Amino acid sequence: LGLQPFDDLLIERMAGHDIYFLCFPFDLDLMVGFVGGDFAWEMSAAGEAAGIDFVVDRLCGIFGGDTRKHVGRAMMTNWGGERFVRGAYAAARPGRSLARAALMQPVADKIFFAGEHLAGSLVQTCGGARLSGEAVARQVVAQLAAK
Repeated sequence: LGLQPFDDLLIERMAGHDIYFLCFPFDLDLMVGFVGGDFAWEMSAAGEAAGIDFVVDRLCGIFGGDTRKHVGRAMMTNWGGERFVRGAYAAARPGRSLARAALMQPVADKIFFAGEHLAGSLVQTCGGARLSGEAVARQVVAQLAAK
């Protein structure tokens, strides 16, 4: 395909059916695709098989029909069906990402926020969510120990 580890691939469609791929992370034989907005909800409603077919068709449209035979295992995560996530992850409006710093400040030293949206350079990742949670947990423990 001519793609290198961690290359980005964006397939844009006028109808808003954009797909962003992270290609071959850590030199793995893997591509991770992302969709968002109304299109993500449409894909979720269509189901995993339809979603995978759609994505593979788009890749074949770019790299040729032979691409299909190189697709091994494929899966789709239904984030909209996750009751604690409900289909969302951190995305700041242009020029508004600095507002995250305000969320990192405790409210009256009683309410603390943590998660992937406050993970700095690891924003939008599970690892970032964990590290943010651990850091805030240490902050809460220190706060309680000081009383």
